[in-house]
Amino acid sequence: MAPLTKRQKDTLKKHSVHHTKKHMDFMKRLMRNGISFTEAHKRAQAKVGK
Repeated sequence: MAPLTKRQKDTLKKHSVHHTKKHMDFMKRLMRNGISFTEAHKRAQAKVGK
């Protein structure tokens, strides 16, 4: 798993205002595995919801 870039961290921080910790943790895990922000968000919405 690759570490998140500064840009990814900043984007996730803004995004976290609107979503639960579970949603954010799921997204972070996907993004560290190379999935894009948009795709990670779609998958998190489908799997864990808001």
